[in-house]
Amino acid sequence: MSDDISLAQGTAQTNRNISTTALLAAIGAGVVSSVVQILVFILIKDKLARIYQPKTYLVPERQRTSPPPRSAFGWVVSIFTYKDTEIINKCGLDAYFFLRYLQTLLFIFVPLACLLLPILLPLNYMSGRHVIGFDNARKFADDNMPAGLDVLAWGNISPDKTSRYWVHLILAVVVVIWICYVFFAELRVYVSVRRDYLTSAEHRLRASATTVLVTDIPDTWLTVEALSFLYDVFPGGIRNIWINRDYGKLLQKVRAREGVVAMLESAETELIRRCKQAQLKQQRVLDGHHKLQYYATKEEDKDADLKAAQIAQGKGISSGNLNQVQSVEEAVEDAETKIEYDAWRRYNKAAAGSLATTGKGLGRGLRLVSRAEETIIKGAENVTKGIGETIETTSGFYSIEGRTPKQDWKNGARTYALVHNTIGASTARSSETSITATRRDASLGQPPHTPMRAGGDQNAKSPGLNRMPYSFGADGGIGAQDLKYSWWKFWNGPDGGFLPPLPHGYDRNENSRGKIPCENGLKQIVAQAKAKVRKRQKQEYPLHIDHNYKEDEADALWNKYIKKTDRSTHRIPRFGISFLLYICPWINKKVDTIYWCREELSRLNVEIEYDQNHSDDLPRANSAFIQFNKQIAAHMAAQAVSHHTPMYMAQRMVEVSPTDVIWDNISIKWWESWLRIGIVVAVVACMCLLWAIPVSATALLGNIPELTKRYHWLEFLLGDENTLKHIAGILPAIVLAILKVLPPIIFYHLATLQGNRTGSLRELSVQNYYFFFLFVQVFLVVSISNGTFATLARTGSVTTVPALLAQNLPKASNYFFSYMIIQALSTSAGHLLQVATLVMWFVMPKYVDNTARKRWTRNTSLSTVKWGAYFPTYTNFACITIIYSTIAPLIMIFAIITFTVLLIANRYCMLYVYNYTEDTGGLLYPRAINQTFVGLYFMEVCLVGLFLLVRDSENNNPCLPQALIMIVVMIMTVLFQILLDRSFGPLYEHLPVTVEDDAVLRDEAFERAQAARTVENDEFESAVFAAPREDIELSRVHHAVDNTDRRHSTHTGATCAATFGGPDKRDGGRRKDLEAQKSMSEALFSGLRDEIEDLRPMERDALVSIAFQHEALRATRPSVWVPQCDLGVSDQEVQRTKEFCRGNVWITNKGTALDSRLRVIYATNPPDFSEVSLIKL
Repeated sequence: MSDDISLAQGTAQTNRNISTTALLAAIGAGVVSSVVQILVFILIKDKLARIYQPKTYLVPERQRTSPPPRSAFGWVVSIFTYKDTEIINKCGLDAYFFLRYLQTLLFIFVPLACLLLPILLPLNYMSGRHVIGFDNARKFADDNMPAGLDVLAWGNISPDKTSRYWVHLILAVVVVIWICYVFFAELRVYVSVRRDYLTSAEHRLRASATTVLVTDIPDTWLTVEALSFLYDVFPGGIRNIWINRDYGKLLQKVRAREGVVAMLESAETELIRRCKQAQLKQQRVLDGHHKLQYYATKEEDKDADLKAAQIAQGKGISSGNLNQVQSVEEAVEDAETKIEYDAWRRYNKAAAGSLATTGKGLGRGLRLVSRAEETIIKGAENVTKGIGETIETTSGFYSIEGRTPKQDWKNGARTYALVHNTIGASTARSSETSITATRRDASLGQPPHTPMRAGGDQNAKSPGLNRMPYSFGADGGIGAQDLKYSWWKFWNGPDGGFLPPLPHGYDRNENSRGKIPCENGLKQIVAQAKAKVRKRQKQEYPLHIDHNYKEDEADALWNKYIKKTDRSTHRIPRFGISFLLYICPWINKKVDTIYWCREELSRLNVEIEYDQNHSDDLPRANSAFIQFNKQIAAHMAAQAVSHHTPMYMAQRMVEVSPTDVIWDNISIKWWESWLRIGIVVAVVACMCLLWAIPVSATALLGNIPELTKRYHWLEFLLGDENTLKHIAGILPAIVLAILKVLPPIIFYHLATLQGNRTGSLRELSVQNYYFFFLFVQVFLVVSISNGTFATLARTGSVTTVPALLAQNLPKASNYFFSYMIIQALSTSAGHLLQVATLVMWFVMPKYVDNTARKRWTRNTSLSTVKWGAYFPTYTNFACITIIYSTIAPLIMIFAIITFTVLLIANRYCMLYVYNYTEDTGGLLYPRAINQTFVGLYFMEVCLVGLFLLVRDSENNNPCLPQALIMIVVMIMTVLFQILLDRSFGPLYEHLPVTVEDDAVLRDEAFERAQAARTVENDEFESAVFAAPREDIELSRVHHAVDNTDRRHSTHTGATCAATFGGPDKRDGGRRKDLEAQKSMSEALFSGLRDEIEDLRPMERDALVSIAFQHEALRATRPSVWVPQCDLGVSDQEVQRTKEFCRGNVWITNKGTALDSRLRVIYATNPPDFSEVSLIKL
């Protein structure tokens, strides 16, 4: 049984000495299967444009590509006509650098193949052991005698010609030098391309270009005043600051609401469908047709579909719409209203608190005379009055764009000694609001006052510039005679130094010594006490339903067609224990789905909207988004050391997209992140080492009949022997497929659990984990024989690793010949044919897509790429090729074929199939290059071992010099990579200062071009914006329907009808319906401004001002989208929901209906769709 478990280990060893015929036979089945898939793709690619060419019409205008030629292989030529800049603009940097990585590998291996193959193949063959005479052959005969393709590899050099290994050494050095040079050149290109992309005028308009995410901020610095005064040293100043709060519970409600909306839409749609089905059945009975058929003829089907389209285009009715943001204009108006409202609240609070502010100054003056407890409390009630209220009334957003860099040091809060001057001075300083917090003296780079020092004179009246600079330990410090009384304070360091800096707005007295001031301490204690009290008290929310409303089912229209038992029901867990639904479902309460969802959705809407408007009391998270006015300032702030305490404010991220933030991890502390990383790394290491066990165990599933006979505890499986054989044949393949899919999914969950704050960081983590997993499982475990690990464990010496690798890796080369070809062809054919998408399009909708929203989502959601799990597969191929480049040079031919086929398939998918919502900015590319160095190191280690294993005819080691040279080369390679990372590392993510001037010039040119375009199109845009959005959408749909009769082509499974609600296979057409695609793209995307450069400056500023609000705050009331019907059931459901929920549920039946087969169709985007969501900020 142990042998069965280790089947996967050393699999490649069985392919040694394989012949050319055997190799072709091994890859024959895979080649045939891939060719069949590619032929099927060529036949149907123009007929199923939704699957194979969705980016030609189903994306915003600027991301679209021209349709490829209809000829069989014209698409191969067309994909190479796109320039690099077009690929970057339409696909993003990640897609571009992935394709460039494949091209780089070809650029590496094609010249090496031209150099190595003509030299090494004849050298290995002509001086091989297989040409030794019979007598010598008998002398050296053993189990390692080369045969088949192995005569072209390393092991075929005869013992009397070991001097020819110098050729291998020289060529190995050439391989190392060439690869290192190419990587150096590529990193230069990467830095240049990324720099040009980040400094382009279009990208600099985005909020992500000028915003820095700062984490692990101490509580004392977690205020807008402190952060603005800390970071305004950078050029241009600060524009916005968002302080994050803990919205965990609110976010849970938002996600729960999404599930309830989906349930209610499904239940309402099913109710309407069943009523219509019953009505049709009754109608057929009245017409004398006893067999249930919806419509008997194609003409009736066509009339019914046209009627359904007209119903979908009707106005319909709606209830509970709060006129939420749907267009850019509405977003701008909403943002401006919010800013004005927040300013009004700040003004009123400032006016009401002006007397209290004066009292604050008086309290400070009295503190010089008396330290009475009452005075301290009075001061505590007024500390940080202005800025604290500003944050609490704006939900963490604060705009300080209008602040000017004045030199007004009298108002600087860092003038600690001025607190003790006079009451008037203190009062005058405190009367300034936090909105006009001044900057430090620009001429000196610091405030023109004296910082207080440890042990210094606390009674100094005025700091005075003539006392600068200071000598350490002078001016009233504790003398040496006092050291004997404070020896136990050794870890505090010597007295006389400056106290640790405190943020702007904090006070310090002679007893504080770096502690939080008394006023703030009391305020925090009071706030914590209030929070605990609020937690214990149940929050009272406004009334969400009409308790006096009673559902009159007797008068309900649905009651005319179906019974109450036909309505959708579900079970809710008792006592709030959700897992009871899965363990004991029958003990849970069964409820009517529509009634329960109405009340639950109404409750969640009221609570969420109340919490969004009263989120000031939520605790602050330890992070903030800081937006600067200049891009270079953001990159400087991200690189500068922000805090004097280690690990605080240490992680600073720039180029963070608002939609890329993982909000659940935004408040994780640094020590918690370290702990999580340790746990995740341990889990990944275990997976890398132990994953072969379940893979090998799948072989046991193929022997179920034998196992049932051998082990009595498996007798319960005994039964029909044929059935067991069928199961034994299918089950291993299914389990292997699952085991192949699971690792990336597990790694993504682990990367999220690790504490990554953004999706980009998560992708980078997955790239690391998945690469090492593949390298260990696909290369090492497969290559190394069964006894190698036992030998290594027995010896316990690291010095045996080169010898073990040298003994095993050459024998496995033939396995990777077939492996790379089969994987390349199957992967490429799979990408082109899109088998998974075909299943999701033709099979899944029948069982899943029962609402208009689900059909719209499936139709408009294109396939995406998870780059963290995409790169490692190809990086692993590159490493395998590098390792065998000099050991078995024939692999170069297979590598070139592999990467060529993969490049063609991936280039097609990037341009025509895949959509890209998030982008790391190409950060995965340098990491992939660094991971490719692993192949170089393993090649060098393996060559060292091979040189040490070489024996001549006298059983001596003649290749010791070659081994020593290779060790030196390996050391030089390590040093080269270290220098490469140190040189290019800072430029991977950050911009140099030298690019700012040129970027500003490009911005000015871009603004002039935009202004000219705005003037030219102003008249047209004003006419379009003046028309209501609903009228625009309906006119487009009406135009699409009018053209229905003029279409000459019919629908296919992947193209849609005039109402483009989903696939319609009844007509069985063979040509692509271009007009249907055009109508769909026009109705869904025409007129929508999906790029930030399309907006006016005022519009951009309004959207940016809310860009980094927490997603729980940005969540709007969703709509319940149900289909219209001619029975009145839909309208009545909307009306009854309105009456019962007091208008707290947005439900509408606009733009959707049922076709002749009672399938949901739609004529526009969902009612709660917002074009703002298309804009990348």
